[in-house]
Amino acid sequence: MYFLGEPLVTEDNKDNVENESTEFLEELGNLDRAEEEDADVDKLLKEALKEKERFQSIAQRAQADLVNYRSRVIQEQEELRRTVKSGVLTRFIGIIDDLERAISEIPDTVEKGWHEGIQLVLRNLENSLDIEGVKKIEALGAIFDPYKHEALLYEKTSESQEGTILNVIQNGYTLNGKILRPARVVVAQEDEIEQKQEDINEESEKSSD
Repeated sequence: MYFLGEPLVTEDNKDNVENESTEFLEELGNLDRAEEEDADVDKLLKEALKEKERFQSIAQRAQADLVNYRSRVIQEQEELRRTVKSGVLTRFIGIIDDLERAISEIPDTVEKGWHEGIQLVLRNLENSLDIEGVKKIEALGAIFDPYKHEALLYEKTSESQEGTILNVIQNGYTLNGKILRPARVVVAQEDEIEQKQEDINEESEKSSD
């Protein structure tokens, strides 16, 4: 027990005090090292978190690239299928052209049953193409549209509006709304003489007014 006025360090407790002081200093040193180690751990933890974020970013980019690649492959495959389908259907349209020409050129001497047989084949083929999305372009009597029609001839006339399709030389077709082949047509062109006469009449009417 310590009494007021007695020295703190005596010969009897000198060793104990020194030991306690040494232990205290060691503990302080340990605390300093622990703080340094904690700081190192925090630094390593922050670096680990940064690495984790970096790898997550790489993984996300890789996943996005994979999704884009798959989408691109699917799109290319679909485009290839459409191209192949268009090519095949175009050949079938050529067969329809041949059948239509054959029907139009059949002489009257040919048996009726043979004529009807060709028409039946033609209808069946047209129905099959219709199921695949192939539609005939209705051109006769329509106004010329360069997107749907190809003008092979122009015919001067005063009986039809300029640009009206007077005759269809070869039918055109669409595939799911897109042009597979334009219709080849004869287009009405306004008669210059008739137009001049109309202009003269209009000028006369204006003068009389």
